[in-house]
Amino acid sequence: MTKRSSGKRSCRSDGGTRNSGSPGGASWEASRRSPSPDDRRGAPFAPWTAFRGEGGGGLIELARAAVLAASPHNTQPWLFELHEDRIDVFSDPSRWLGDMDPFGREMHIGLGCAIENLSLAAGSMGWTPRVELGAGRLPLFATEPARGSGRAAPPPTRVATVRLEPGGAESPLARAIAERRTNRGPYGAQRVPAAALEELSRLNEDRASQEIVWLERRDQRELFAAHTLRATEIIARDASMIEDSDAWFRLTPEAARTHRDGLTLDVMGLGPLLTAAGKLLPRPSPERMHEDWLRVTRDVHLAGDSITGVIATRDRYDLGATLRAGRLWQRMQLWATARGIAMQPLSQVPEVIDRERQLGRAPAMERSFAEALRLGGWQPTMAFRLGYAVREGVCGPRRAAEDVIRAS
Repeated sequence: MTKRSSGKRSCRSDGGTRNSGSPGGASWEASRRSPSPDDRRGAPFAPWTAFRGEGGGGLIELARAAVLAASPHNTQPWLFELHEDRIDVFSDPSRWLGDMDPFGREMHIGLGCAIENLSLAAGSMGWTPRVELGAGRLPLFATEPARGSGRAAPPPTRVATVRLEPGGAESPLARAIAERRTNRGPYGAQRVPAAALEELSRLNEDRASQEIVWLERRDQRELFAAHTLRATEIIARDASMIEDSDAWFRLTPEAARTHRDGLTLDVMGLGPLLTAAGKLLPRPSPERMHEDWLRVTRDVHLAGDSITGVIATRDRYDLGATLRAGRLWQRMQLWATARGIAMQPLSQVPEVIDRERQLGRAPAMERSFAEALRLGGWQPTMAFRLGYAVREGVCGPRRAAEDVIRAS
C-alpha cells in the first residue's frame, strides 16, 4: 500500500509548515543567502490562520475565508464590498493572466471559488447566504490594453452579490477552508475509491448546466494525458502565453513578501532537495521555466495512474456558468481535503482552446479533445487530477482580507 500523507497541514505565520504545488522545474532565482528549510513565514502567510469561522467575527471574517480560495496562478483576482446585509464580489482585471486566459474564463473560475468559500463560511457563522450570480458573456480581455502599455486597465466589475439573512447551518466543508492546498507533487499508486468519486459528483448542484466527467478507464486517462501534454507543448512554444504566465512566478522570499500572490518555489511540488537547490540558482528565462513545466507535467502530473476528470459546461463563456464551475471546483477540493485526497488543476487543454479562439484559428484542440473523450455537447472548462499525495500540499502567499476590501 502506498504511503499516504498524514493529512496534517500547518501554515503558521511564524513559519512552521512543510509541503507542495504549480508549473515549474528546478532552475530558479538566486536568493543571496543559504536556503531556508521553510520560507513560508510572516505576513504573506498569516491569512491562512486569520480565518477562524466563528460567530461574532463580522463580515470581514467572511472575506478572510474568501481570500483562501483557489485561483489561477494564485492571482487572487477578487475585490469585495462589505455592506450591512450583503457582500458584493468584484473581478479585478489588473490581476488578469493575459494571453494565458484571454476571455477571463479562469479568472472567473477563481472568483467562483471565492464566492463558494464566502458562502460556506457564512453558514458556519450563523447567516443564510443567498447568492446572486452575474449574467452575460465573459469579457474578451484581449481587447484591453496590453501589459505595460501605459494605459489603464478596465475598472473592477461586480460579478456576484451574496445576501446574508439571519440563521444558518454550518457545513462540514467550511472546516476545511484553511486546510485546502493545491498539491502539484507526485501522487501515490493507491486509488481513490469509486465511492469517493460518487460523493464528489453529488456536490454538483446544477447538473443541467455542468457535469463532472470522470476518466476512470486506462484508455480515457491515456487520451487525456496525450491531449494535456500536447496542450502544454503548445503553451511552452507560445511566447506571449509564457510571458504572461511568467509574470506570476515569485521565486524568492522577497518577491513573496512584496506581492503576496503568485507561485512560489515551495508550491511547485519539486521536493525538498530540488526546491532548496532552486533557491540558489539564477532565474532562468521564461522559455526555460516553461520547458521545465512541460517536463514536470509529463514526468509527475501525468505519470502513474492518477484519476483525472473534467468539469464541463454547456457554454464555456457564459459568466454564470463559469462562476458556478468555480464554486463546484472549490467545493470538491474542500470535500477532498477533509478526506486526505489531493487535487490539482490540469487545465492546459481549456487554455489552448481559449487561445485558438482568441487567434481566430480552427478549434482543433476542442474538437480532438471532445471526440476522444466523447463529451458530446459538453464543453471542458476545468480539468484536474486527484489521488493520495506522497508529500503534503503547501500554502502559498496571500493578500489579507483588509487589502481586498473596496470602499462602498
